[in-house]
Amino acid sequence: MISLETIEREIDELESRETTYRVCERLSWLYTVRDHLLPSTQSENTQWMAGSEFLEAASGVSYQQLMRILDEHMSALAVVQPREYESVMQKVMALRGK
Repeated sequence: MISLETIEREIDELESRETTYRVCERLSWLYTVRDHLLPSTQSENTQWMAGSEFLEAASGVSYQQLMRILDEHMSALAVVQPREYESVMQKVMALRGK
């Protein structure tokens, strides 16, 4: 059986290479195997995200704790900026239709 450490080493090595379709394909296989070998508590953390300071700060943290923080701030937003609150809520509710 392949160890998690071996898979992590291979992922690190492939991620340091030039991005090609072949490398991406191999990485996707390794990510899938790694994700299934990790304890389920690992999947309770958010995935890594890039694009803004907030997304990077929210990467790899407990999903439940992050949602509690956001819930607290959404409650404040509902009082201070009700139109912005409604806009965010509409966007979130629209995700249910996807």
